[in-house]
Amino acid sequence: MAEIKSTMDIIMEKAKNLTVTDEDKKEFAAKEAQNRIRGLFQKYLDGVLSLNQFKTELTAFAEDQKQVAEKELLAECFSAMTVEGDNQPLFEVLERALECDIRPVFSVMDAFLEQQRKERNKKALFLIQALKERGVSGSAVIPNLKADSTWRDYLSDMQERFQGELKTLNLCP
Repeated sequence: MAEIKSTMDIIMEKAKNLTVTDEDKKEFAAKEAQNRIRGLFQKYLDGVLSLNQFKTELTAFAEDQKQVAEKELLAECFSAMTVEGDNQPLFEVLERALECDIRPVFSVMDAFLEQQRKERNKKALFLIQALKERGVSGSAVIPNLKADSTWRDYLSDMQERFQGELKTLNLCP
């Protein structure tokens, strides 16, 4: 009777002719660094790691993974940053962990906030006028911009443009 092979035997038999190139090893290491930095960054944002603990973990990366980890961390910070949100934890990572000059971020943010303020005022006036045309007016009428789908679309588009602008900045040494 024929011998029954285990799953492990079949896998080992098929894998014996496979080789891992140096290029593959570099890709594996880069992917590992990206995943690890994402996890550490999330722990920092969740308050599980202090900034000092985060910095310690960042310095523990192997030399061949350090550059990939720092690049991924920068991308994660930019992705998490919002025009109006609380970006202080992100600024701390950029400035203290990655030693970046964050002044250009403030310039971009200020420009977007000013643009948003102008658009908010225009949209509010437009909505007040639309309400007035429907017979709703008075000093107590305050348009709810959050309920307006065109305003939400505008904010979403603005956020994408903001993050795109951040990615063009050269902040870190």
